[in-house]
Amino acid sequence: MRIGIFSECYLPTMNGVVVSIDTFKEEMEKRGHQYFIFAPRTKKYIDKEKNIFRLPSIALPKQNYYPIALTPFAPWVDETVKNLNLDIIHCQHLFSMGSLGLKIGRKQHIPVVYTYHTLIAEYNNYFPFFDKVIKNFIISRSKNFCNECDQIITPSEAMKLVLYKYGVRKPIEVIPTGIKTENFKKINSHLFKAKHNISENEKLLLYVGRLAEEKNLKFLFKAFKKVREKHQTRLIIVGGGPQENEYKKLCYDLKINEYVLFTGYLKKEETEQMFGIADMFVFPSITDTQGIVITEAMAAGTPPVAVAKMGPANIISPGKDGLLTDLTLEDFSGKIGYLLKNPSVLKKMSSNALKTAKKYSSENCATKMEKLYHNVLVRSMYANQTDKVYIRSNSETKI
Repeated sequence: MRIGIFSECYLPTMNGVVVSIDTFKEEMEKRGHQYFIFAPRTKKYIDKEKNIFRLPSIALPKQNYYPIALTPFAPWVDETVKNLNLDIIHCQHLFSMGSLGLKIGRKQHIPVVYTYHTLIAEYNNYFPFFDKVIKNFIISRSKNFCNECDQIITPSEAMKLVLYKYGVRKPIEVIPTGIKTENFKKINSHLFKAKHNISENEKLLLYVGRLAEEKNLKFLFKAFKKVREKHQTRLIIVGGGPQENEYKKLCYDLKINEYVLFTGYLKKEETEQMFGIADMFVFPSITDTQGIVITEAMAAGTPPVAVAKMGPANIISPGKDGLLTDLTLEDFSGKIGYLLKNPSVLKKMSSNALKTAKKYSSENCATKMEKLYHNVLVRSMYANQTDKVYIRSNSETKI
């Protein structure tokens, strides 16, 4: 199959969407399929791979790695897609690039698949004065866009239910982004602790992700303060984002800054190692549609403690391979404390987490995607044949 990806972001940007694109691309190309990626041009970045088509773009101040595609200034995309003879167009976003992919798909009679990666309607903290208006607009846009596509994909069952509530009536399939389980393993934390002057008696709690409002990190820091009052622990924060300095100040105000380590962005290999060094993974987000980091932690044998919302609630089996909590400081900190006080339970969960992670291997998820593409193509061909029969029947009637 020849698959065209229309995305609002791609390398060098690294986020869940880009990880998803590249993970499926790698696995599907092993099976003989071809990927063609259409994305905004990123200043000073030169693609190392073939079949990547960059559109003119502009970057917002301090957001160089999130350029916005200027689709009206790329009329060549239509003809390029036609020459590529694509079988499937797979959109990754609702707006600029997604709209272009859908438009071309409809014009050239190419079936369009759309992955709803992000619960974007809940990001209204970025528009405090228009939150209700913006939220309603995004929900309406989500419903209308999805209902124009041939097939919708969500990374979790929870996101699937949200789209049904929005009014989406097109087929929705749950296919999470897979992970390379072989890249994760348990690592002795001795060297890491020695490097950062951490006592061997202290347990390591880990968070990996963007440092932004929607990740609910203020909640995490307040909960950690409660944990630290009773247990010898350190909190490791891997990642960066717009609120990084604000969160460092909050830790100082909470008087926990001595016990919280902000590593900033790390290379992929270094981040993978961090999952194996930690004793427990802590995840406070209530908007993540999947939470790839949950499965990555499990693949390293590191049990997660997460708020029982959206994606994590569909991955974690409470009491078996991790714990889910209410959105209260008492429950979140209490569940972390429970595992710290019961190392045998933590060890058993670690073993079970490894088994759970195998279900989310990149190979297994790619198999599901390959099957979905095939089914979409079959439905499309059948629909086209039906349309031709209908037109011929009408013509014969008129004669």
